[in-house]
Amino acid sequence: MVGGVLDFDTVPKIWPALDALLKETGDSHLTLSLAGVSQANSAGLVMLLEARDLARQLNCRLDLVHVPQDLHDLAGVSQCEALIADG
Repeated sequence: MVGGVLDFDTVPKIWPALDALLKETGDSHLTLSLAGVSQANSAGLVMLLEARDLARQLNCRLDLVHVPQDLHDLAGVSQCEALIADG
């Protein structure tokens, strides 16, 4: 589960763990809950898009669940909402 704030300060701290988790999961399936995310900005959205891209490269299925509304809204404005839709 990812929680707290996903912004320009926190994403660089979170990404290494998410990157390692995806690589550890490898050719499998990972469900990432965003239920604990209290706030997010474009840095959080980019991190999730990068995670999707890395998962695809690793032949890993990455499902995002409990995506907060502000991330849905930001993704909609960026025309990439389908990429972070609840899995």
